[in-house]
Amino acid sequence: MSNLIAFEVKKHEAYRFIGKSVYFRAGHGCGDIWFHDVLQENCGWVFDKLDGMKQYASNIPNRALLLTWDKYCEKTRLLGFTSGRFMKPDSPIPDGMDHFDIAEGYMGVGVFDDWEDGTHDQKVADAIEQTGEYTDALWRFMGELSYENDEGYLPPGGKTGYFNSCDKK
Repeated sequence: MSNLIAFEVKKHEAYRFIGKSVYFRAGHGCGDIWFHDVLQENCGWVFDKLDGMKQYASNIPNRALLLTWDKYCEKTRLLGFTSGRFMKPDSPIPDGMDHFDIAEGYMGVGVFDDWEDGTHDQKVADAIEQTGEYTDALWRFMGELSYENDEGYLPPGGKTGYFNSCDKK
């Protein structure tokens, strides 16, 4: 079982999250570890392009997977999973990539001692609520931060970060 080893709520600036998105129907095994690995292993070109845009880099250097609800409705139930980086809000969007503009706000960031499917978002949400100063808003955005290794992503068995959007009470 994955343990929360560090947690903090951070005020963040506005970002443009840029990367490549895939969509999946909610409730259909989308979070399995194979999905995570396949997405990370096939996005090298995304990071090559974004790494070349250093003038637009934000204060979050990690690769990330952003979960969004931009195409969700009761009929389609589509959730988006975007592999990319948090960039400055005025960043140009490279051809073939997707983007999400994220307003200034707060995010709860937890670091875990292992990657375990399906538990991080709730543990971060619980930690946010336990502060007494913030309320979880993971429906706005949430995701995973990669603490990269030589292959460029975090494999199972190492530290991983997870973030949820939150609001000050």
